[in-house]
Amino acid sequence: MKRTICIITILLISLIVLLAASIYEWPLITGTYHPRPAKLLRTISKTEIGHKFVMLYSNRLDWMVRNKYGRYKDIDPENPDKGRFIWAGFVFVVLIAMLAAIVSLILFIICATQNKAPPTPKAALFVILLLVILNGTITRLIFASVLYGNNDIKNMERVSKLVVDGKNVYANYKNYNYSPVWFHFLGAFQRLHQRFGALTFTCITRSFLTLIDLLTLLFLLLIAKHEDISLVKTSIFFYLNPVSYLITGYHGQFENFAILMVVVGLFAYVKLRQQKPGLGNILLWIFATVGMIIKHNIFYELIICLNRAIKRYWLKFLLFVISVCVFLSLFIPYWSEGKNGIIKWVFMYGGGYVGRYGIPTLIKLPHLKWAFVVGMFIFPLFLRSKDVIRQCLMGMVFFMTFTTGISIQYFILPIALGALRPSKGFLVYSLAATLFTIGSGNNVAVPILEEIVTWNIVWVASVFWFITEFQRDRHPELIAHT
Repeated sequence: MKRTICIITILLISLIVLLAASIYEWPLITGTYHPRPAKLLRTISKTEIGHKFVMLYSNRLDWMVRNKYGRYKDIDPENPDKGRFIWAGFVFVVLIAMLAAIVSLILFIICATQNKAPPTPKAALFVILLLVILNGTITRLIFASVLYGNNDIKNMERVSKLVVDGKNVYANYKNYNYSPVWFHFLGAFQRLHQRFGALTFTCITRSFLTLIDLLTLLFLLLIAKHEDISLVKTSIFFYLNPVSYLITGYHGQFENFAILMVVVGLFAYVKLRQQKPGLGNILLWIFATVGMIIKHNIFYELIICLNRAIKRYWLKFLLFVISVCVFLSLFIPYWSEGKNGIIKWVFMYGGGYVGRYGIPTLIKLPHLKWAFVVGMFIFPLFLRSKDVIRQCLMGMVFFMTFTTGISIQYFILPIALGALRPSKGFLVYSLAATLFTIGSGNNVAVPILEEIVTWNIVWVASVFWFITEFQRDRHPELIAHT
């Protein structure tokens, strides 16, 4: 029965996504402008909450029109008839995308409460996975093409222009907090935009991140198949998780790129640990290192992987030192001119908003950040579980529980591995993070949720998840009962 409900729900998401795409593309397909979205939005805007939402997106659209951004560059802001229908379609597609997020949550809950079911027939499995992939991909691409995004994607666009101009990013821009790897990708995206003007920089960036999510899904499914885990649940828990597609499709941050490297390394490790354990260990180290290099806020994953895979302590230390040296060496070409920026905005960066989330909202201590950093180095060494995937998940949940600085893109960190090790904590966290993300002014911004769901609701969910995972780490027999 629940499998039938699952398929029906996925089909409903399909209809919602197709409706959103058709409404947005209507003017391009027919050359006319459909009046119904405008009429519906006038009705919605008569309520206080609806008025706030419509005005927020009116301002976002007005910014893109006046800055001649992407497909909005040909819209004449002085043409009220044409502008009204474009505006209505723009806002309406966001409403539909959020409806898809709500339906995804319903599907998420259905799967999370489903007990062990008989194996899914191959034909049904193929249809479900195909629908999940189509829905998740189209939803991400709708956000990528319709919406500009927030300040992070704007900062990336500025960085990309510095790269194309041959300037030192660290010497000329203060809001770039990562290794050089990502800004080379940004430069490539900017050159693609300049070559194909119809493709905006932000759309190219988020389309690339959508591809990253697709690859992550592929390797999650390969791991799930190897471990005899439900492919349907794994795909839905990751690819239709609103936290995943809202951050990839709208926000455009690249934590998922670093996570992909960890997931690939874990696949190599679990696949080869019986026949070729040495090769599996080396590949795990290499990919965990690449993940840390792409975004170093997951450095603890490298420590966890080395501690689990390598037996000799001196070899663990040596491999970690090599990884760190490779990471640091990437800054050498930019050091002479950009050392102040590298030190201040990469190595000393506080990690997003401070004092809005977690422990810093309860305790005000001057060196709390450094206590957290030390904890991230030490905590992995005390994990007992023999399951390296669960250990890596624990590291990410520990980060979300004890971090002293927060940004909305951090929410995506434990989602991929949580899809492989689902639990009540994973469900509670996903629900809390989804509600916050939908309500955040840095994302799609539903006014009533922004007022109700605060940063610390996500933190409380993280604490709950951490406590339950920590109990499993200390008492493995609990895993069979959750």
